[in-house]
Amino acid sequence: MNFLAHYFFDRTDNIYHNVGLVLPDLSRNFCKGHLNLKQEFEGADFNALKSGSLKHLAKDKIFHQSVFFKEAQKSVSLLLDHEAQWPRKWFLNHVLTEIMLDRVLMDANPQLCSDFYRDLGEADPDVIVSFLEKGGVVNAQLFKERYLKFLEYQFIFNYLHNEKLIIALSRLYLKVGIQYEWQKADEDLLNRHFVAILDTIAPQIDYLTKELKLNIDENNKQL
Repeated sequence: MNFLAHYFFDRTDNIYHNVGLVLPDLSRNFCKGHLNLKQEFEGADFNALKSGSLKHLAKDKIFHQSVFFKEAQKSVSLLLDHEAQWPRKWFLNHVLTEIMLDRVLMDANPQLCSDFYRDLGEADPDVIVSFLEKGGVVNAQLFKERYLKFLEYQFIFNYLHNEKLIIALSRLYLKVGIQYEWQKADEDLLNRHFVAILDTIAPQIDYLTKELKLNIDENNKQL
């Protein structure tokens, strides 16, 4: 799942728990850090960060095995693959499914993205850096500056605008090392099918909510 989906499904009143819901991805993106959550952490804030991070990992595992994700990704593939010229179509289908889920959640909950950035902005970044260092992230000091820029730019709002979303996808390809020069035909193809993708995902949110809850409850029973 992407940032807002994690926040939407599992946020609480604890801002450090909510930071934890996206921290494994932020740590990997900002400082290429692998966060070790197997150890004990002292202090309420650290334990809230750990709890949120563990929830992130558990929900990602469930989500990627869910009927919702498999069917939504299949729908994206059927809409795009026969015309798409970009490489690694499976990668774009995967990423686009997650991004469009965030967009559906934003459309249905206009305050969601603002709440997300507000919660992350209220957390002390030095506490987060200390937690990452305790969790064995070697380059944790790189995190603070990039975290503050993440809060300043608020790029998730770009998902609401087709042209900005397409730019974000092209930049993601570059970021992961996929060499491809995006063409106007690619933009036209995506623009033609964005509404259909949203219409595929939106009616299934309640079903996804049940899938996530049922599976997390089942996992908890097995512990």
